[in-house]
Amino acid sequence: MTRNDRRAAPPSPRQLHFCPRVLCGAGVLAELPGVLEPTNKYLLVTDEGISTAGLAKLVCDLIAARGIRHEVFDRVCVDPDVAIVEEAVAFAHETACTAVIGLGGGSSLDAAKAVATRLAWPNSLAEYGRGMEVPVPIAPLVAIPTTAGTGSEATRVAVITDREQNEKMAIRGDALLPQLAVLDPDLLTTLPPRVAAECGADALTHAIEACVSKQASAWTDMLALAAIRSIGEYLPRLVSDPADAEAAEEMLLAANFAGQAFTHAGLGLVHSLGEPLGAFHHTSHGLSCALFLPVVMEYNLAAASPGYSRIAAALGENLEGMTIEGAATASVASVRRLFASVGLPASYREANIDFVLRSDMVDQVFPQYSTSCNPRHPKREDVVRLFESLDSNPA
Repeated sequence: MTRNDRRAAPPSPRQLHFCPRVLCGAGVLAELPGVLEPTNKYLLVTDEGISTAGLAKLVCDLIAARGIRHEVFDRVCVDPDVAIVEEAVAFAHETACTAVIGLGGGSSLDAAKAVATRLAWPNSLAEYGRGMEVPVPIAPLVAIPTTAGTGSEATRVAVITDREQNEKMAIRGDALLPQLAVLDPDLLTTLPPRVAAECGADALTHAIEACVSKQASAWTDMLALAAIRSIGEYLPRLVSDPADAEAAEEMLLAANFAGQAFTHAGLGLVHSLGEPLGAFHHTSHGLSCALFLPVVMEYNLAAASPGYSRIAAALGENLEGMTIEGAATASVASVRRLFASVGLPASYREANIDFVLRSDMVDQVFPQYSTSCNPRHPKREDVVRLFESLDSNPA
């Protein structure tokens, strides 16, 4: 179940919300010690894989050389839960940490946001998950992504799982925008191809859903279409060679742009379907996006043809002589080809998911704010059909 209801709406499109400082480019991680506040003691929140790859040590050695005090918490799991956040908060209190660095993919960055929130405020994560905005300020927060997908370093949201209730909670507020983001393509060189592909699917979904959202604006369209162009061009290169510095940097920027776009425009039915799939079948978020994006685009075509036609153009489709409707249809085929080219599955069977549709999975789609932003409002039978459409490969 997902507590991501209408109380958790994005800001008004007339208000712009940004991470105030972004370092971007190969080698910019070396600048981190010079921009950290030396009076703080930092908790580095990450996962075991990042530690094993040596990236946590790389960051620690850099800041230690400048005398900046720090501790490491590397127990973050995929879809971080309340228990792991509270464990990290307790460790931060025990070691007198006053600030947080998130290092890793979306799970680590979301966990870092939640830790920084709990260090500053006594309210439980469940209270924020029920729609209470995170107040300003939280503990100082730095975000360093090592994947190009969630764009969490650019958003005012974190998703935390309550495993006892089988719920994913979206906690939101301007306070969750990091004070600093570091986008260094050198940190993506060990990214496994499947992870790169799923993260790319996540970023593309953010951009496409923002582009056709009922809350879209000229500002969010500009960001979303720029992200879509880059992902179409550079995702196959990054999956093929994670050491491709140009592809890595362009994908980091694309994920960041897509994150900014959906922060202001909201998302759509892909996310509303993906959350319960992930909660009940334990699929990664990026895989859920890869599965549902083409079928939701197809479902939405009649309600958002102009938006999808712009998406087709951004993906490089030759639209000469096509109607708007034809161009919109071409966008779906283009996304399917892109996902196939990077080895992403198109059905539950291909994804090794033993799918069983539960009525409460369907129930959870409707309260989500993402559903209200979708260009076509679904009926219950539509949602059932969309879930079941992935039982076999698309025609």
